[in-house]
Amino acid sequence: MGVACPSRHFCRRCLAFTLPEVVIAGAILAVFVAGSVATMAQINRWAAGARLRTLALALAQQKVDEVLTTSWQTATARPAVLTAGTNTEPGLQLNNDNYNSGIGLGGAFTSLDTAVPATRTTTITNLNTRTVRAVITVSFTYRTRPFNVSLTTLRAIDDI
Repeated sequence: MGVACPSRHFCRRCLAFTLPEVVIAGAILAVFVAGSVATMAQINRWAAGARLRTLALALAQQKVDEVLTTSWQTATARPAVLTAGTNTEPGLQLNNDNYNSGIGLGGAFTSLDTAVPATRTTTITNLNTRTVRAVITVSFTYRTRPFNVSLTTLRAIDDI
């Protein structure tokens, strides 16, 4: 750190940091801070992507619940939600939290979430006259990358 001093008068100067030591320490600190900020930004992007995938999964699960809970009896016509074919619902919004606009919940960051448009596609296939398969896929694009979340379920008629 310092050079051995011949007298007590120069010891204070001998124990001080030199300019190159301060510059090197500052550079190391700057690299550490820049790396930390970049890491936190990447983790934030991953968290936002995970949130969108979770919301897409909730949209798909909502349709699975509708398919599984719709009444289907032999004596009545097949419900529209269980009719064979493909149904596409474009323009569904992910990341659109309407509950943050209530009284007392507003703040500087409540409107920073950008709604991400998604498309939910439901494909119903007849396996036989009493059983159908439903494949629900929710598609969206986040940071120029396409994402798909898909769930599949089987549904049988309610009568035995």
